[in-house]
Amino acid sequence: MKRRAHKSLSLLVIVALLALSASVASASGGSTDWSAWQAYFTPLVPATPHGPASPAGLPIPTQTPSNALLQAWVNMIPSLPQPAQQAHAEEVARGPNHPTIIGHGPAVTGLAARNEWANGNQLLNSANPGPFFETFDHFYGTTWRQIPHLWGAYAYRGAGSVVLTAEKVIKDESPYDGSYSMKIAGSVPFEAGISREIKVPPGAEVKVRTMYALYDHGGLHGGNVLTYDWAALGVKADDTDAEWVNGPWHGQWLPLEHTVTAGPEGRIMIFLQVISPLAENVNAYFDDVQIWVDGEPYDG
Repeated sequence: MKRRAHKSLSLLVIVALLALSASVASASGGSTDWSAWQAYFTPLVPATPHGPASPAGLPIPTQTPSNALLQAWVNMIPSLPQPAQQAHAEEVARGPNHPTIIGHGPAVTGLAARNEWANGNQLLNSANPGPFFETFDHFYGTTWRQIPHLWGAYAYRGAGSVVLTAEKVIKDESPYDGSYSMKIAGSVPFEAGISREIKVPPGAEVKVRTMYALYDHGGLHGGNVLTYDWAALGVKADDTDAEWVNGPWHGQWLPLEHTVTAGPEGRIMIFLQVISPLAENVNAYFDDVQIWVDGEPYDG
């Protein structure tokens, strides 16, 4: 895996500002006033010698929500979108205190801990041969707010509490250059992610694939299962709406994949996002991003 040159902080901030396209473009119906997007989201930027963090400080520890606020979040459950309801239905079907590969409860071991892509918490090199666009082996920032080089980070809510960091446990099988994964986590409601833009020939077919894992935090809370979080991959061509695929399944490495056709400007933006509507112990991981342009691997 070739090492990529470090870019300036300004580029990362610009990429982060572009990220809002996923939710605002649909409201505008086409070309959007990019400067207005800052009203909808917060760029997440680690402190560096070039400037302070955004938001200031680190997200750990998280302030404990009031009981009234907790109840307000719970009252939203009936109106949560389909991916949240899918995540909940899966957890209910598994039953209380079920064994888990990545998560709470009795640990799954041996052959039962393997799937098509991973053995336990580690992606298998033989099942994920690459080539890769991104393996998340270069980060900047400090613990709890580390951003992959050349990517921007953002939050629609929970900016002051969301954790972004290089994960050393849920990762690729070693030895491997990509010995980390991208972790996005929080214990209060949040919607946050990372984004990056690439350039491809206009009209090209662009397929994006990433592996994701959601920690199965599970369990009962006051007799209720409150698992409603999910991961998502978004792919956006020029200034059109981003197209999303959702990953609501917990406890193991699984793929997310989507294909779009590049627009006349050839700008493709990739979003790796996590959505958690409740105050749960949510931990999500992304790794091994692959891109094909007209069937050929793209490595940047």
